Amino acid sequence: MKKLIPFTCFCFISISASAQPFQELLKMVNSDRDTSDHFGYDVDSYDDYAIVGAYGNDFSTDENAGAAYIYERTGINNWVEMQILTNSDQDGYDRFGYAVAIYGDLAVVGAYGEDEDETGSNTLSRAGSVYIFERNAGGAWNEVQKIVASDRDADDEFGWAVDIYDSTIIVGAHQEQEDEFGLNTIHHAGSVYIFDRNAGGIWVETQKIVASERAPDIVYPGGYSGEDLSDQFGGTVAIWNNWLVVGAHHHDYGPGLTAPMWSSGAAYIFERSAGVWNEVEKIQNFDRDAWDRFGYDVAIDTNIIIVSSYSEDELEDGISGFVTNAGSAHIFERNPGGAWNQVQKIVPLDRDAGDHFGYSLDIQDTFIVVGTHSDNHDEFDSDYLLDAGSAYIFKQNGAGIWAQYQKLDASDRDSLDEHGVSCTIWGTTVMVGAYNQAFDAVGTDSTYLAGAVYEYNTDDCEPNSLDQVLTMCSGSTVTVGTSTYSTTGTYIDILTNAGGCDSVVTTDLTITPPVTSSQDEEICFGAVFLIGTSSYSVSGTYEDTLTAFDGCDSVVTTNLTVLPEIAVEQDVSICWGGSYTIGASTYSVAGTYVDVLTSSDFCDSTVTTNLTVELPLDLSVSQVDNYLTANQAGATYQWYDCDNDVIVSGAIGQSWWAFGIGNFACIITMNGCVDTTACVNVSTFGFDENSSDGIMVYPNPNGGKFNVSFSGGSTTIDLFDSYGKHIFSQQITSGTTEIDPGNLAPGVYYLRFSGEVTEVRRVVVR
Repeated sequence: MKKLIPFTCFCFISISASAQPFQELLKMVNSDRDTSDHFGYDVDSYDDYAIVGAYGNDFSTDENAGAAYIYERTGINNWVEMQILTNSDQDGYDRFGYAVAIYGDLAVVGAYGEDEDETGSNTLSRAGSVYIFERNAGGAWNEVQKIVASDRDADDEFGWAVDIYDSTIIVGAHQEQEDEFGLNTIHHAGSVYIFDRNAGGIWVETQKIVASERAPDIVYPGGYSGEDLSDQFGGTVAIWNNWLVVGAHHHDYGPGLTAPMWSSGAAYIFERSAGVWNEVEKIQNFDRDAWDRFGYDVAIDTNIIIVSSYSEDELEDGISGFVTNAGSAHIFERNPGGAWNQVQKIVPLDRDAGDHFGYSLDIQDTFIVVGTHSDNHDEFDSDYLLDAGSAYIFKQNGAGIWAQYQKLDASDRDSLDEHGVSCTIWGTTVMVGAYNQAFDAVGTDSTYLAGAVYEYNTDDCEPNSLDQVLTMCSGSTVTVGTSTYSTTGTYIDILTNAGGCDSVVTTDLTITPPVTSSQDEEICFGAVFLIGTSSYSVSGTYEDTLTAFDGCDSVVTTNLTVLPEIAVEQDVSICWGGSYTIGASTYSVAGTYVDVLTSSDFCDSTVTTNLTVELPLDLSVSQVDNYLTANQAGATYQWYDCDNDVIVSGAIGQSWWAFGIGNFACIITMNGCVDTTACVNVSTFGFDENSSDGIMVYPNPNGGKFNVSFSGGSTTIDLFDSYGKHIFSQQITSGTTEIDPGNLAPGVYYLRFSGEVTEVRRVVVR
């Protein structure tokens, strides 16, 4: 059952994000604010949670150890500091909180100045590390893992930039010097590391990526310029789904250039395919020039990438309106073919020299927010305050064009605040960091460089409220706005009102426990168990709600066991002409047969019979005089005296010499089948001791060797034992030939001559 709460006393519809301008609704400062905390240097938001970095926070003797702060929205625009995050192995100058990111229940904090590896050992100055926090069921954020680069080295500054999407974390190490194979050292070329969460919940480094065009290690003409001019790939990173963009704002080269265009900058786009990130495009601004610093910050949402050039000088056309270091941002869009094309360049309407428009930026849906930390003028282009800073909102219209929508200033702006050093947008909420701001939330306490974050929103009202107490049966649900609840608890829902003021509905819901029962049931394989409207045929535990005509339904838990199928498979072979019977079935043809044998007091059994019918035996006999051969090959043989109905002892060969007159047959056994040939008549004796063919066999008896002498042509001799088994064969010619059959056992043998001379002689071996 589902219960809808209409709330007819209100008129709830979705409010358009553009119904009213963004207004400053809240100033956020850290609860332990102190001098030079630089709270707000980086900020990120996701749904009703935000994280703010304060890399200069000091703890006792740990100067600049750093901290990060978790905020949660508890009302329409009421953000409350919920927790201070610090690293478990905190130390001075870790700069924990220099980079922060949040996604769902996960928060990521970079500490680029941290020195130890994940075990707290192997100290390498400023190698850098990143800490991962996760929100538990009670709402507390706990450090779950510290990650470092697999090839960490001193001064890599791993953790300078971080981002997270789903189960992937991206970490920039802008001063790392080796390529993805640990080779080709280039001073501060920079790299990015990919970490993915495995099935066990552990974050594992899965890939290191570098730019395809890592710049050579060169020196600015005239000597050291005062800043590191290496590529610094990984100085900023952004990820959305399977796309990743990395900035390299000091990159010097571009298409057709053989000499450096100093710090013109570049950004690199990577796409993930089959779990591997591959660079798909290097992008640069169409009006690139030296010192543009294209790639200082990047942001991505769906098919839009924003890249800043905070030192760029020209208007949107890239030619006119030269103003030194005014700054710009470039919008790239992915077309259906997968290519990223620059579709627009944006600049503020009140741009001025040194503004640094694009020092920070973010995008969501149809809004872009751009931080301009060195802007001196307020939104009315007056009230000059040096480096007070500002932020700009750009909105995409129906034609896909991005236009300036609003300029955001702090209500208590002051010189050197650098409002716009960081920014984030989620839904209709924009947060802008001013890491040098000195005053607290109410403007009474001034603490040098403590920092602050300002929240802007299109919603500005005191919410209406409604409290309701509901009791329902188990299995019922109540829907409030877009939320549906089915368990006991107190729920707070914010419903958007078209008039601009939202409503807060508090639902105190009690779910009456169901009437429950449990049963254990057994069924035979192939049977079906029925309960209510459900039927089950597989073992398992099932819950069924049985509807009552009055009151709450009942829940029956059935522990169902399906007894194993009684299945037997057998291989059966029968002789030709035979048959096999199983149950009520009889089979005489080869094949596979399935029979169900029914039991009167138990489950039936299924018998699969693989039936083979042996081929008929060949029962013919070949005869040459007294030499008989059974024509069936591959069998076992036993010769049989038909006249006397007795087995001929020892006569077990396929061929046999019959030394006597009579009728003989062969009993053939093959593959379990036994049959007997017809009786064959032998009408002559098998040997003649007194032949006068001039044949002499001597000595006879002998020891296993003997001579054969005869005259006239050639003949073949075959030696058989007393059972008729063939022992030896040799072709001889006229004269005397020594015969050596080899290792003859003592006994009586028969020597048959065939050819020009035909005769059989007995030979005795002693």
